[in-house]
Amino acid sequence: MEILYSTTILSFLRKVKKMAFEILSGEMGIETRRSRIHYKGYLYPLNFVVFDHPSKLGTFHFDLLEIGVNKLYLQESDEKIKEVIRHELAHLITYLEHGPNVAHHGKEFRSICKRYRWSESVSRATASLEKSSKNSRIAERVRKLFSLAQSPNPKEAKEATLKAQMLLDKYNLEYTPEEEETTLLRVLERKRGSAKLQAIASILRSFYVYPVFNKGQNGIYLEIIGDTISVEIAEYTAHYLDTQFEILWKQAQKEDSNLKGQASKNSFFRGLSEGYQARCVPSKALVRTENQLIELSRKIYPHLSVSSSKHRSDGRGMRKGREKGMGLKIREGIQEKMKRFLLAANQPKR
Repeated sequence: MEILYSTTILSFLRKVKKMAFEILSGEMGIETRRSRIHYKGYLYPLNFVVFDHPSKLGTFHFDLLEIGVNKLYLQESDEKIKEVIRHELAHLITYLEHGPNVAHHGKEFRSICKRYRWSESVSRATASLEKSSKNSRIAERVRKLFSLAQSPNPKEAKEATLKAQMLLDKYNLEYTPEEEETTLLRVLERKRGSAKLQAIASILRSFYVYPVFNKGQNGIYLEIIGDTISVEIAEYTAHYLDTQFEILWKQAQKEDSNLKGQASKNSFFRGLSEGYQARCVPSKALVRTENQLIELSRKIYPHLSVSSSKHRSDGRGMRKGREKGMGLKIREGIQEKMKRFLLAANQPKR
């Protein structure tokens, strides 16, 4: 499931948050404080995202206390949006009262919906994306017509503009010029942070994505943001490196029997990252893209902070890691259509 961001989506998320907090305080009698809710003596953060999915209306991620709304709801009425929000808020309260191990739409969940006197359509999640999907297809036709309206042929341009306006009037839609969307994907999940996870994240920055560590209640998530193709490549790379790092460590231990212990292994992983990146020439395009993604990440993660951790360093492990990193090749599993893009993103020094 892809999480999406754009100027329009960020604006929509502010609207969703406002609606959710109005429902929490007005309908549910729950105290709210900025981005948190006060429930039974505890403060909980509450986050919101927009995602792209062919059938899911909304989502609730209990570890991150995160509510997701389908992208198609950007074109829906406020009341339809509120129905989805109520449904996911019911999941939130169910989790806070009963934990994560109850039936998804079981008696506990239904009881929460009844408590707040919400309609059965909320508890049964019977809302349909059919209308939203249809509106999305119509909006795509409108965008194509407005593109034709830029034609140098006056007659063709006029006809396209009239057809587009007719569709907008018929279906009571508003035209928003198409804008570039940024994708966010959670690629690795761990119980805690580690030198290995840090090293993988560092390498991923060479692939036109920006990695961020998002801490949940029970673990940590390595998330990447970038355009769709870059994120897809980086997702493969993260999983490949997760396995390959362990293989290279075992190889290194066979070559040097003095490589032992966690400090040596952590230093080896950091060395792998340094060695690999030493081969790559950071292009102007890569630097420019990263700066743009850093700026966007500050909007996506308003409380994002950069922290450094102290660690024991092992020189032998670090040197061996750099040696292996200089020869590290990331190739298997990449789709053929992506190979040129990958090579362009990681040109080694000659």
